[in-house]
Amino acid sequence: MNLQVRAYLQGPYEASTDLMQDDLRAKGLLPLHQPYRQAPFLYQGNETLNRSLTSVSVGGDEEALIDWLLLELRSASNPTLVLAQKAVGLQADGDLMDVQTGSTTLAFLNLSAGAYYVSLRHRNHLGVVSASALGLSFTSSLIDFSDPLFTVAGQHSRYLYKTKALLWAGDLSQDKKIIAHGSGSDNTLLISTVLSASANTAFNTSYRLNGYAATDLNLDGETLAVGPDNDSRLIYSNILSYPANTSFAGNYILRGNGY
Repeated sequence: MNLQVRAYLQGPYEASTDLMQDDLRAKGLLPLHQPYRQAPFLYQGNETLNRSLTSVSVGGDEEALIDWLLLELRSASNPTLVLAQKAVGLQADGDLMDVQTGSTTLAFLNLSAGAYYVSLRHRNHLGVVSASALGLSFTSSLIDFSDPLFTVAGQHSRYLYKTKALLWAGDLSQDKKIIAHGSGSDNTLLISTVLSASANTAFNTSYRLNGYAATDLNLDGETLAVGPDNDSRLIYSNILSYPANTSFAGNYILRGNGY
């Protein structure tokens, strides 16, 4: 069974170019092996990145690699039941690709044609699931999560910016919630990660933690708690701008679709 999928992450998205920035690729930080083995994902696939696919940059090509995503097909009768998973690459223009071939046609060879819920998960953005089971076959069809008119489960499940629908940034603990203050705060986890970095001997909150990390919400290769372009701002701005947070409460909990 074949399908094509398109999605945008809010963190690395640049409105001026209408593309996602490829800082992780440019800095050589993208892992060669799929990063979803640990909880809560527990995906044990063996996908390995073809190194040649990391040579493409955003400046010259919209196919530049941004990060890994986890693509799931779920039961038509029970959308919480995952039937198949695949770790895939995300390109700057939103297309998902096979990490070995670079093809944007993604194959699930062990599934028969039929209706499936389609789900996307990322290591520090809220995931999304199609609102209904979609008919899939060996004739490739496009599932476009970046289209605001494409319906997904839950209310306000994507961040809407002009003609784009993007996955919300900020769920760095992957508990399907974005929390700025209080128990389970993603911002507290971000700050504690910066302060506990082994090289941050002065316990400086403005310390720049380099590397591929869930706390790097804008995917620029750095975790920054305070200062220009810090990652905490995404958590706060999303909480305050969330459509259902009509009172602009700082302790509001932004919840994912629940699947």
